[in-house]
Amino acid sequence: MLEKYFSEEEFNELKKNNDLIYKSLEIVTKLFNDKEDKGGQPYVIHLLKVYSGVSEYLEKVCALLHDVVEDTDVSYHDLEIVGYNKDVIDILKILTKVKGEDYRDYIKRIIESENIHALNIKLADLRHNMDISRIKNPTTNDYERVSKRYEPAYQKILNKINEMER
Repeated sequence: MLEKYFSEEEFNELKKNNDLIYKSLEIVTKLFNDKEDKGGQPYVIHLLKVYSGVSEYLEKVCALLHDVVEDTDVSYHDLEIVGYNKDVIDILKILTKVKGEDYRDYIKRIIESENIHALNIKLADLRHNMDISRIKNPTTNDYERVSKRYEPAYQKILNKINEMER
């Protein structure tokens, strides 16, 4: 499916390029080109905010890609075809909420993975999702989503990271 977003030449170049951050930026720019976040901003800005919230190379690659499988028709296999390794795919599998999966179960699954990279990326994702200032006219639903969903998830993940660092 990923192939359809690129010309043949672009796709071949994507497969040959070994710079995973470059490759990830190319992919998310194409996939999320005309999508907006809840605040009406280009969705790519959210991905870049999550990217900037982590420090390790592997985490930066996965931060850019963290919504690709969940929010597009691109599969893990498509990502493997263009050169992503098992480490990247494994982290993305942890971070991808499965259709129909309860949010609390999803967060629990991330925590139970004990994958520090996935935990750091989800923490950065939640940090940006909790920034209500990015929404021009926040509603009661927006505030409730932050207080009932994102803040508890953030605290649980932070606690797990702190526990693992002891």
